[in-house]
Amino acid sequence: MWYVNGNNLQMAEGDFGIRLPVTINGTEIGVEDSLKFTFKAKKNGTVLLEKIYGNVVDNTVELEFTEEQSNRFGVGTYVYSLDWYRDGSFLCNIIENAILKAGDKA
Repeated sequence: MWYVNGNNLQMAEGDFGIRLPVTINGTEIGVEDSLKFTFKAKKNGTVLLEKIYGNVVDNTVELEFTEEQSNRFGVGTYVYSLDWYRDGSFLCNIIENAILKAGDKA
């Protein structure tokens, strides 16, 4: 289950297949644009996962981890960023170094 507090996210260790709608407000994301989530072990740390979403509809994408992707996040705290691209070129950073916490499900 996803929990959201501002830009900070929390999930239980091992959660997968649950969709979290992420809506961008204040601008218009075009159909030719893409959004890239980058999850790291820590700020300026090793990239654990990148997820790129194209075909953005109504400024919304659905963040979802597969089982394999979820297994990259043991109990702990991680950081993530969300970047906006158009035709493969970086436009701007929408979320910078927000927290993803994987909680102990036991």
